[in-house]
Amino acid sequence: MAVSKDRHKPFGVDLDPNKDLTHTTQPDGDVKVTRKGENIKYMDYIDIMEERATRKGDGKSPVKSEMGLFGGFGKGTLKKAYEK
Repeated sequence: MAVSKDRHKPFGVDLDPNKDLTHTTQPDGDVKVTRKGENIKYMDYIDIMEERATRKGDGKSPVKSEMGLFGGFGKGTLKKAYEK
């Protein structure tokens, strides 16, 4: 099995292009993980890496865009609950 020294590049594939994940091994053997500067659980880190690997395997960017969808201008055709 190939092992990469960079924890975010398993098998040479960059799964953290924005460098927003940190993975630090503590002296007691525990792991401290942060995402965008905030502490997260190790299992959440594993989930994020799995999702990124799946996206990369599907030929997409490993990191989702945080930009929402644009609905357009104008009145639209959906009726609001307060409209009759």
